[in-house]
Amino acid sequence: MTAFLLGRRPRGTVQDGELGMLDVSANALAVLILATMMVISAAATPSVRGEVRLEKTPELFYPAPIDSTLPPNSRYMLVLAEGLVEIDVDAFAEGLFSGEATAETEQGRAVLVTDRRNYRDLNDYRLQINPDWDVLSQNATVLGQEAAIEEARTAADAYDNSNFATTYLVVEDAIENFAPLYWHLRAAQTPIRWAVVQKGEHFGLSRRVENFERTPGKWQ
Repeated sequence: MTAFLLGRRPRGTVQDGELGMLDVSANALAVLILATMMVISAAATPSVRGEVRLEKTPELFYPAPIDSTLPPNSRYMLVLAEGLVEIDVDAFAEGLFSGEATAETEQGRAVLVTDRRNYRDLNDYRLQINPDWDVLSQNATVLGQEAAIEEARTAADAYDNSNFATTYLVVEDAIENFAPLYWHLRAAQTPIRWAVVQKGEHFGLSRRVENFERTPGKWQ
């Protein structure tokens, strides 16, 4: 009896062998799936995430490409309920030319903050403009259809001939006045920027190194 018991195959050996074969098969299948995915990925045409492939190139608001090495200069227009008026940045710049930190013009007061970079030939600056809202309102041109068409033409000429792109600073209660001009600019595919500002408060203009190194494509 003892010899017979010692000569028997231990219980559970067959089941363990079957499990081992299943593990080997599962691993082989996983390797096969991974290899198949790698082959498919290598054979697929690379595409930008979010890209929509169309047979026809979609219409663009901004012309492309825009020179990313030399971004456009800026022209600033203030849109008020009373109409449209240009911010005379050159007048503020002339007042700051002597090295003063502030400049006064009939349009208001500007304060310049310069962040110097010793390791660069380009300094950052922030120009805070405190407008004389009453004077600007009095000098504004009523933004009717004719004025909107004329401004759209002026903005297009400034970009095409002088590389000046217009930024429109729109007071909240003047957004409806800005709408006709906006659509004329879109029809002409003139590059612009626009932002909402609060009447009675100051607003700022700035130049940072990132404008030239990281975000020139924002004009497109």
